[in-house]
Amino acid sequence: MSRYPYYLPLLATLAVATVASAQGPAQGPENAPPTAETSNPSTSERVGASDPGLSLEVQARLYQELPNSNLSVLVRYGVATLNGNVRTEADRQRAESIALGVPGVSGVDNKLSVAPPVTVAAIDDASVTTSRENEDIEESVTQRLRSDAALGSREIRVVADGLTNTVTLSGTVSTEEEKERAGRIAVSAFPVGQVRNQLEVQQRL
Repeated sequence: MSRYPYYLPLLATLAVATVASAQGPAQGPENAPPTAETSNPSTSERVGASDPGLSLEVQARLYQELPNSNLSVLVRYGVATLNGNVRTEADRQRAESIALGVPGVSGVDNKLSVAPPVTVAAIDDASVTTSRENEDIEESVTQRLRSDAALGSREIRVVADGLTNTVTLSGTVSTEEEKERAGRIAVSAFPVGQVRNQLEVQQRL
C-alpha cells in the first residue's frame, strides 16, 4: 500500500498546469502571428525622381520660344508650375502649351502674369540704351586703332559688352608687339572697363 495516497491527485493537477503554462497562450484570432500584409504596412509614396530634369527641360524650351519673358519653372510629380511675367496673354497661353509639350509633364499650374505695358517699355528702353552704349564704345576703340600707323591696316574686330563691362579684340596682327600695342590702345580708349585681347599673330609674307 502507498505511503502517500492523499498527495497523488494534487501532484497530477500541478503537472497539467505546468505543461499548459509551457505551451503559452491559446492561438486565437486575436493572438495569431502577424502576416506579411499586417506586419509591413505600405508606406510608399509617389516620388518624381526626374522632376529636376523636367524643370530644366521646360525652362530651356520656354527660353527658346519666349526669349523676352521672365519665367521660372518648378516641376513636381509631373505638374509644372510656371511663375513670372510675359508680355501678352497669348504668350501666357503659349507658355502653358510649351510646358505641356515636354514629355513627362502631365499638367500645368499657370501662375504667369501679363506684364504692364510700362514695364515692357522700360525693358525695351534699357535694351536699346545698352545697345547704343556698346556701339559707342566699339566705335571709339576702333577709331583709335585705325588711327595708328602700324595697326590701321590690320583686321581687328572690336566687340563691347555692357553687361560685363568688357571689350574684346579679335582678328589678326603681324607681330606680338602689334598685339600688345593694340591692347594698350584699347585700354586707353576704354579705361573704365576690361579688355580681352584675343588677337592672333600671323606673320605676313
